[in-house]
Amino acid sequence: MVDSQRHLDWLAMAKKDFHAAQVLFEHNIDNSLVCFHCQQAIEKYLKGYLLKNSKLLCEGHGLIKLCKMCEQFNEHFQIYLKDVAFINEYYIETRYPADEPLIIPDEDTRECIAITEKILHFIDEII
Repeated sequence: MVDSQRHLDWLAMAKKDFHAAQVLFEHNIDNSLVCFHCQQAIEKYLKGYLLKNSKLLCEGHGLIKLCKMCEQFNEHFQIYLKDVAFINEYYIETRYPADEPLIIPDEDTRECIAITEKILHFIDEII
């Protein structure tokens, strides 16, 4: 069991990740970093939501799995599965050097930002 208010720490850290993503995008720094921070923000928000509802800290980084776990407490998470699958693509590929550089178009990066904003807002509304 974890302290009942600990979920707020996860949400606060997630908001920092999302803010970092927005600043990086506004300054045209690196789309892969923007997408990585979006993935991190959603992951931490989902874990915060799960912590609030289950009182247990969940392991793992897969957004699809975390989103499905959240469905146990609110069936509306199902509508975000396609969105988290899109963002989930950027977790590993943005963290490590690759043989082929990952080029993420601005359009996909904007989509990551929009999805992140939508999911964070949804969770804020229900938490």
